Amino acid sequence: MSEDKVIPVRVAIRCRPLITKELNEGCQKCVRFINNEPQLVLGSNRSFTYDYVYSPDHSQHEVYDSSVKHLVKHIFKGYNATVLAYGQTGSGKTYTMGGCYDMVSEIEKGVIPRVMQELFNGMEDKPEYSFTVKVSYLEIYNEDINDLLCPMSKREPLAIREDATGGIRLPGLREKTVTSYEETLTCLSMGGQVRTTGATAMNNTSSRSHAIFTIHVEMKKKDDENDTCSAKFHLVDLAGSERAKKTQAEGERFKEGVNINRGLLCLGNVISALGDDKEKRSYIPYRDSKLTRLLQDSLGGNSYTLMVACISPADTNMEETLNTLRYADRARKIKNKPIINRDPQTAEIIRLKQLVIELETRLQSGGLTIKCESSVATCTSVFSSTTSTAASTSMSYAEQDSIMDKVKELAEKNKQLEEENEKLSDELQRAVDNSANLCEKVIKLDLKCERLKNRLDDFKKDTGLDFNVLSSSLDVNSHPELKEQMDKLRHLAEQVNDDKDEPEESIPEQDEDMDQGESLPGTPDSRAMSKEYAFRQAKMTNELQELNKLLEKKERLAKQMTQNDDQMKAMKGQYDHAISGMNSEIESLQKEKEELAQALENAKYNSATSKVAEQRRQRLKELEQQMSQLKRKVNDQTKLLKMKEQSEKQVSKMNVDIQGMKQQRVRLMKQMKEDADEFRRWKMKKEKEVMQLQQKGRKRDCEIAKLQRENQKQQNILKRKGEEAAAANKRLKEALAKQKQVQQERNEKFEKYDTTSIGNRVRSWLSHELEVRVSIREAKYHLNRLLSDRKEMVMTLNDLKDRIDEDAPPTKVSNK
Repeated sequence: MSEDKVIPVRVAIRCRPLITKELNEGCQKCVRFINNEPQLVLGSNRSFTYDYVYSPDHSQHEVYDSSVKHLVKHIFKGYNATVLAYGQTGSGKTYTMGGCYDMVSEIEKGVIPRVMQELFNGMEDKPEYSFTVKVSYLEIYNEDINDLLCPMSKREPLAIREDATGGIRLPGLREKTVTSYEETLTCLSMGGQVRTTGATAMNNTSSRSHAIFTIHVEMKKKDDENDTCSAKFHLVDLAGSERAKKTQAEGERFKEGVNINRGLLCLGNVISALGDDKEKRSYIPYRDSKLTRLLQDSLGGNSYTLMVACISPADTNMEETLNTLRYADRARKIKNKPIINRDPQTAEIIRLKQLVIELETRLQSGGLTIKCESSVATCTSVFSSTTSTAASTSMSYAEQDSIMDKVKELAEKNKQLEEENEKLSDELQRAVDNSANLCEKVIKLDLKCERLKNRLDDFKKDTGLDFNVLSSSLDVNSHPELKEQMDKLRHLAEQVNDDKDEPEESIPEQDEDMDQGESLPGTPDSRAMSKEYAFRQAKMTNELQELNKLLEKKERLAKQMTQNDDQMKAMKGQYDHAISGMNSEIESLQKEKEELAQALENAKYNSATSKVAEQRRQRLKELEQQMSQLKRKVNDQTKLLKMKEQSEKQVSKMNVDIQGMKQQRVRLMKQMKEDADEFRRWKMKKEKEVMQLQQKGRKRDCEIAKLQRENQKQQNILKRKGEEAAAANKRLKEALAKQKQVQQERNEKFEKYDTTSIGNRVRSWLSHELEVRVSIREAKYHLNRLLSDRKEMVMTLNDLKDRIDEDAPPTKVSNK
């Protein structure tokens, strides 16, 4: 940068959101922001343009990156920098600067912590330099300069002195050397804790002093000891301008407010003087205040300066907001002249070295420069990058349109699917209810049938009736067995008529009409509960059906095995009779065998009987074969008996399983019944709650209608008062216009009047001025009345809303 180049002071406007107090008072926003433009509009027609404009939607990170971050780069080049926060009390200056740092989150960190973090990160990226960083923290309280890094017991007011070069220094101010970001935060936090603050009617933690946090950076090149430079970064958090009528300050707080406004007034005078043309500028009142004396280099001196003007969007603070915007607009006219802070001899040596390098480069290139070629290349690259950016932007717009169309189609399809899903869920619930009822009836009939079978079997055992004989179509007189069975049957019928019928167990049927005809309101909770109940009932119904199928198979198998056992019993009787006959036959054959064997022994000694012996041998063989066959049959009969025993064990085991499955079926039916009863109770409870809510809703509608009527009346009253205020404002404007006209006429005709008419002119002028003052006073009176009426109406409206919220039903009812 050339030595004679000047730059303007940059100005950023930051608007905070409406606070709770302002919302409770019914305040409206009086500031509008222009999209993608550094402009804002105050009221209806007052527009302002600045270097940066931040709405309440902008975060701390966005404010820092766009307006402050580039100042850190100038620090590494050897330039001074200043960030100055100005505004009304309670407008967010300390929040923006982050002066009272107390381990806040990364999102809420202010300018000062972010500057320190960026500074130390930049030092790590420059290993060829060695850095020395010192920090100081001071406040100006009641025109006394206090060191915030000094303990309270040793603290004394500091005095301002000038060094040999005309610079400002503060003897006794502590400058603490720091080597890391954490140490700097410790110093900032320690100073922020002892800074003077107090509570006022506009801000509970109002800063009662101007605070200046200064970072001193010294850079030295490691390979060249002569290449050294230094820079200062002033981070200023000014106390807010305030009016004693709004802050309701008294005593010590009132004196603090007076001193704060005095320092800001001196700062405004300096800004106004610096904003004038050089021809009109005669004197800059830096010495009128210690604040302006310390900021002498930042305003119109050697520094890159950014002023952050914080404003409130509330219409009750519109006058203070207008003053702040005008204050910031005057600051834009200030011109600074930043230079690199380097020793003059060192700067001359570096300049000569650069000149030597440039001359050597020119000699090597044959005395030709390539500035024009480089400029053309730069322009070409810029044009091509701009063209590609425009093409990519148009492509991105087309892609965004197609994506938006797809999103709309998907949203419509999703809506249709949700409606279809809801219908299917309702149908599923009805089908599950019907299926559960049918299953319950089927199981009921099965239980009745089973009880009847058991009774029939018991009846057969007790009476000894043979139903096969009774079912045959034979003549009773010709068959005595059938006659005997019929007599027994008549006798039992007489006994049954004398006895009372046994009460049969019945399963209470559900009120299907109620379940099918009535439905819960279409709330998310009720739909979720109904779906859950339907799915649960469907699952239990499937389990019950599978259990019934398995039970039916096992009962059929058990019945078949029981029938086989009956057949085995009949066969066993036959086999027992056959075995006893076989055993007697085996014994007779055994005796015959022994007799034949004895006869053969005797025949050995008698040769005449050889033929008979041969016959006996053959007979003996036949007997042995018959005995072996009979033994084999006996073994087969024994095996059949063992198989019968195993079959009886399986039948008993299967009967146990069948009983267990029946118990499981009963438990499942009981669970389904309990679930249905619980769902029915929940449904009735919800319907009752819905009826209560509807009744409360009707009451609330009546109250709302009543409030609307009252609101309409108040609106009419406000309209009438607004018309009165507008009329007073119109009279005020007419009076001001008349005053201006009279002033012009007086200036034009002053020479024409003689001395005798001076008294009349003075009286006319006084009466006109009095009329103007009365009109202004009347307009302010009407404004204050309207603001107080609005505040009372908002408080009444909030009370009514609270009462309605207390009477309103809960927004979400818990399931079960």
